[in-house]
Amino acid sequence: MRVLLDTNALIYLLDRRAPQHIQDRLKGLLQDVEKSRGQVVIPTLVIAEYLIHAGAAGNALLASLLDNRYVLVAPFDHMAAEECAAMQVAANGAGNKRHPLGRDVVWQKVKVDRQVVAIAKARDASIVADDGDIHAIAKNWGVAVTTVASLPLPDWAKQLHLVGVLPPTTDKQKPANPKGAGRTA
Repeated sequence: MRVLLDTNALIYLLDRRAPQHIQDRLKGLLQDVEKSRGQVVIPTLVIAEYLIHAGAAGNALLASLLDNRYVLVAPFDHMAAEECAAMQVAANGAGNKRHPLGRDVVWQKVKVDRQVVAIAKARDASIVADDGDIHAIAKNWGVAVTTVASLPLPDWAKQLHLVGVLPPTTDKQKPANPKGAGRTA
């Protein structure tokens, strides 16, 4: 089992402010990777995006994750460059250099997202990402992709998270009003 984490998945894993059920899903994924003696692939591009806003505490958390023997830091290497070039050639042939994305997507984002998918393809890894553009590119190139929320909740966490029951709110976290709630006629 090889799985690549995109930036948002890495942030959710390392940021203690992320919802607990999301962190539990990612921790469960890491456990599955270890059980299968697989790899968690983190592209150098993702590390760079993460470090921009991580701060000192984020750097320390990242360093401890990268010390895990099941974590592989993957550069944009020769194999990934070949995959990325094939994506560009196909897009040019389709008449839209951003294909399968729309013409309105920022070109730099297209290039970086393609590089992330190319790294996954070159490493024969599935992808965990919440970025719709990553999903579109991955699906177009036959790379398995899923969202963080779609990862299974590990058995050990199911007792902590009752399906359909929201956690209690505090004064700082007020739930959104349902349609029409609080209106006066």
